[in-house]
Amino acid sequence: MGGIIRRDFLKACLSGVGCFLLEHYLSLFSYAKEILGGRQVSRYTGKFLRGIPSTCEICPARCGIIGFLEGNQLYKIGGNPRHSNNRGRMCSRGLAGINIEYDPERVLLPMMRRGERGSGNWEKISWDKAIEEMGNRMRIIRTGDRTKDFFFHPGGEEPLLAKRFLSAFGRPTVIDEEGLNHLNKAVAQRLTWGVGAEVPDVANSQYILNFGSNPYENHEFYVGLIGRLVEARLTRGAKLVTFDPRLSKTAGNSDEWFPIRPGTDGIVALAMAHTIMKSDLYDREFLERWTNISPPRLEQHLSRYTPKMAEEMSGVRADDITRIALEFAGIKPATTLSGGGVVKHFNGVHNERCVALLNALTGNIDVRGGRCLPRLYDLEEANHPPFTSVPAQRAMTLIKQGRMGCTFYFSYKSNPAYSNPDKKLTEEVLKDEKSVPYLVVMDTHMTETAHLADLVLPAATYLESWGLTSTPALDMIPFVALRQPIVRPLGKSRSADEVFSELAAHISGGMERYFDFDSMEDYIGRIVSKIEGLQQMGGLKYLKEHGLWFNPEAKPEYRTYRRGGFKTPSGKFEIDSEGLKRRGFPSLPTYEPIPGHETLRGEFILTTFKPGLMTPRTGNAKWLSEIVHDNPIWINKIAAAEFHIERGDLVKVTSELGSFVARAHLTQGINPWVLAIADGLGHWKYGRIARARKFKSRDPDTHLVWWGEDWFRVNPNTAIPEKSDPIGGGQAWMDTRVSITKI
Repeated sequence: MGGIIRRDFLKACLSGVGCFLLEHYLSLFSYAKEILGGRQVSRYTGKFLRGIPSTCEICPARCGIIGFLEGNQLYKIGGNPRHSNNRGRMCSRGLAGINIEYDPERVLLPMMRRGERGSGNWEKISWDKAIEEMGNRMRIIRTGDRTKDFFFHPGGEEPLLAKRFLSAFGRPTVIDEEGLNHLNKAVAQRLTWGVGAEVPDVANSQYILNFGSNPYENHEFYVGLIGRLVEARLTRGAKLVTFDPRLSKTAGNSDEWFPIRPGTDGIVALAMAHTIMKSDLYDREFLERWTNISPPRLEQHLSRYTPKMAEEMSGVRADDITRIALEFAGIKPATTLSGGGVVKHFNGVHNERCVALLNALTGNIDVRGGRCLPRLYDLEEANHPPFTSVPAQRAMTLIKQGRMGCTFYFSYKSNPAYSNPDKKLTEEVLKDEKSVPYLVVMDTHMTETAHLADLVLPAATYLESWGLTSTPALDMIPFVALRQPIVRPLGKSRSADEVFSELAAHISGGMERYFDFDSMEDYIGRIVSKIEGLQQMGGLKYLKEHGLWFNPEAKPEYRTYRRGGFKTPSGKFEIDSEGLKRRGFPSLPTYEPIPGHETLRGEFILTTFKPGLMTPRTGNAKWLSEIVHDNPIWINKIAAAEFHIERGDLVKVTSELGSFVARAHLTQGINPWVLAIADGLGHWKYGRIARARKFKSRDPDTHLVWWGEDWFRVNPNTAIPEKSDPIGGGQAWMDTRVSITKI
């Protein structure tokens, strides 16, 4: 283990980022204790704790965890040092998973609605009754050849047997939650290099150009990525430059920050590409051999995107655009980060392709320290029929308009009544029995959507159920990670996989043949047995002991596209997209202004961001709610003065759709024409901790809630309309024009 001198260590801690290094060294020390025979001990009883490795499911990063048990009780959750992505590190949300597990307000029994939808009148029923109720309805749908009228809406944690069950059932409609998140990014990437994800190899990069991403607080690779980014900056002096309308934690920790106007990242990236081409600093070999466009044609296309033009559109000075472009092209290796600030717009697909172009121009594609293709194992079962997939935010409009028929809506750990834009429309559709005749919600809590359901099923948490994942490897060596039960399901809660098996048996008609295995352990064992190398190490037994497996002899390999090209129609990195051309869209990376953003007369652009500790599914986690319980609206100080708004004032934010009220947070850390507010807060159901209400329960902490209810009552989705990128179909969260009024 390499050393770090005391002066640098203290400097890192004081900088606000050293916690990652501190956590890293402490995790290594903890791991060393394990190797040397040390064991975790309860601080209360002095008893030794038993550790079970598994995988966290709170966010897409899927970090490796260890659940420490005292008897059969979960005592705490820690990071798994053997996991090659998070390397033993954990975020606060992962640690607070124990709050979700033992929350006294968890749903623990099946319940059937009595009275009108949303009335809150429930009858407790048995699982046999619930399976019979659902199975009978689904059998009628299936025998009537109307399987497309069955809507399945999974949240972030998709059950392992979901696709198998849906395939057996027929051709149902799947509601895609990615439509609310990074669908535009995935579409742009698939159009450009054939896969819908990328791995920024920040650990080995010297220059990181960040457009609209906030890895210090949130990222699909979160802990694993930010740990590597911090190390690269502290140990090797890697430079981080951020373009973001808001002074996020990442922007505040960057070497340079530019408060760009929302949705103009694409034109800044194109102006940088223009500068690189004009200065003859592009990678000629990669451009000519591995892309489908010639340098002269690309230079001609970029000629109109001058830094001066980009300055007029984005507010970023032309001199800074030119300087940063030259730095990015001149320092190797370099990479880009791109997040919601880039893709959650009406022009999100184009913006992402413009950022990707910078990597291709400089040859930083799938090289050490560049933007790399994901390394992972394909755990998908073959021969799944294509399902009708609809972005989550579009589904309600299509149902309302009668363009899609929905007979049975099954929501699994998703909460559209809370998370969708235009939440009033979603509530209206889900409450209307003509639009949605039957609504089943399977979740751990009584969410806003569960309160509108006909049947509520108690879901096992990720700490109580099985799963198998292979997320993109940040060290470029693919791995397989196991999620296994750490504790037994509380009450009558069950995993969705168990429910699917029972439903298939009840519906019958051949569906039961798809579930010819004895248990989830048996099923996972079959998948694992097909992975070369893992079976020789012990297969499922090895995974249960270690939580993760990768080939110990493998080394990071770069430029993998040289073996067979990119997974695109041309086999090349498609700067000139064949897919876009066929659909009638501009085929080259293009900047298209967002309609309505050209003139703002006394108005603002409302943007949203994800706070570092909270997600829509952690609202009732007591530790996190105590830390993050205020949701003010960010307003530039100069802009606020024009409206005579002072810090802490209540302001009404109004769009063409609706309005909400929030307290004003005045700051210089935001573009003057932008307002920003966090999502993941503002629950009106879910649980009393999520609504800041104290109550007595078996957990003594629940009567110690000291923060006020009004802080939690801000959900901006009342004012954000459903509006999607016409290419990608992802929600344009960052484009809403609003006015503000002091109350």
